[in-house]
Amino acid sequence: MTLTLVNIWKIENHTPHFGLTALAAFLQKRIPNLDIKIIEGLDPLKDIIKTKPDIVSFTSDTLAFQKTKNIAIKIKKKLKIPILIGGVHITAMPESFSFPFDVGSIGEGEITLSQLIESFLKNKKFIPSELKKIDGLIFKENKKIIKTSPRKLIKNIDELPFPAREITPMEDTYLKNQFNLFGVKRQISIMTSRGCPYHCVFCGSPVQWGTVRFHSPEYVIKEIKFLVKNYNIDSIMFWDDLFIAPIERLEKLKDLIIKNKLNKKLVFFGYARANLITEDVCKVLAKMNTKRLIFGLESGSPRILNYLKQNSVTVKDNKRAVDLCRKYGITSSSGYIVGTPGETIEDLQCTYDLMKHHPLDNTQIYILTPYPGTKIWIEAKKKKLVSGNMDFDKLFVQLPPISFFDFFKTQKNLINKRIFLNTKYRNNKDYMKLVLKIQKLAYIQNIIFYIKIIPQNLDLIKRLIFNKIKCL
Repeated sequence: MTLTLVNIWKIENHTPHFGLTALAAFLQKRIPNLDIKIIEGLDPLKDIIKTKPDIVSFTSDTLAFQKTKNIAIKIKKKLKIPILIGGVHITAMPESFSFPFDVGSIGEGEITLSQLIESFLKNKKFIPSELKKIDGLIFKENKKIIKTSPRKLIKNIDELPFPAREITPMEDTYLKNQFNLFGVKRQISIMTSRGCPYHCVFCGSPVQWGTVRFHSPEYVIKEIKFLVKNYNIDSIMFWDDLFIAPIERLEKLKDLIIKNKLNKKLVFFGYARANLITEDVCKVLAKMNTKRLIFGLESGSPRILNYLKQNSVTVKDNKRAVDLCRKYGITSSSGYIVGTPGETIEDLQCTYDLMKHHPLDNTQIYILTPYPGTKIWIEAKKKKLVSGNMDFDKLFVQLPPISFFDFFKTQKNLINKRIFLNTKYRNNKDYMKLVLKIQKLAYIQNIIFYIKIIPQNLDLIKRLIFNKIKCL
């Protein structure tokens, strides 16, 4: 039997989908005779059909959901096979479940999907009475939607096998023509944990992963050594929400990296949180050979920051994190958010001032965007700004990049066809001018950063020219 796992890109990705490779690895271990294919792309219909699948299972976030559904309809009409749906969107919004999907997987998918496939292999089809015995499912029986009991989380994630990257086109796609920094040529992303202990109003991580769970340092080192041996990599990107926590785990990870001399072979990058950045943490990261941390600083306004991060971080934390990273030679990158409900021009000016006086090496500006399952989605839904049958393309979080020629403009339509929650200021010219001013400042700081590292990566100048010197 052939199971084809599919991820439809809304925008091109440069690392294989973690969820699909994790599912494939678990299924390979539990159902050895199952032939698993992983297909990713912007329009992979032909590639999916070429695999001659017996079942197709899609994963999808909200932004790509309608596109995923459209391709699933075409497959259903052409192949007439069962089609499954999983991922963060259907987990956060199970009411989206409808034709052409036969069964949906809600929550963490390894055990759910394996039981689902075992049921199909046993019965040669999906039988409602059997599906009801499997936790974490949604399906139809006699036109009625059935939801089974919630799937319990996997407690010890060290029991899971490494993601099945070997069934993806690593050399031809993911390790080829990477846009990397610091002379890195071959980088692979890993996840050392699932979930995040914090609950920012805009974040869907609690919906996707539930309670935070960590891999042991020993598990992480074993995976890193496996990747070095099999893919000859020179860099690791820690893709999880918070690889630096807890500090005891980070210190043990550092010790194992040094013991295995991986700090001499690899450059490390990862996501972090400003309130957790201390002198001790930076010392550990520097010894690991960490060259870049990515934060969500979000706002320079204490009032807006408290709302976005639910009083878990302060502007003082943000400033300290940027300054400490610079002290220890760690590049700091971040995103700032505009468009928070109630954000005034004065609040926005605070963000501009923070960017100017505590400059990051690389900055992206985002619109506060409500995704299903987040706190801000609930608030936006109450205001009737979003709904389950809306055009999800409007939920694109990043502001359009500006180019050099935008510096000659005083205004630019940055929120065209986007959901903008700060409705009071949507048409305020002074507010929007300041948003553009923030974009321009980010552009300048980014270009300065790229110029600094060009000697370490000559390919970067080619990319900048190819992109017409856009704010990448």
